[in-house]
Amino acid sequence: MTSVVRFVKETELGSVFDDQATKAMGEAFEAACKDLDEAGQPSVVYEAVAKRIIEMAKSGERDPNQLRDRGADRFRSQTS
Repeated sequence: MTSVVRFVKETELGSVFDDQATKAMGEAFEAACKDLDEAGQPSVVYEAVAKRIIEMAKSGERDPNQLRDRGADRFRSQTS
């Protein structure tokens, strides 16, 4: 499974996030990936979810559940 850290590094924002933010993003992305795996989503969806999680974390969100839910909400209708 891909780590959200890879996407953070690709966006060159690694130094922007503290440990709490990185942990929250990681938990959120891992949980979202489990949902996406069960629905058989293509890999491009994972990248989109990771980018949404990163954007929300940049805005200050630190709740892993909120990050997961809002990061993957666009794809939920496709997975239900």
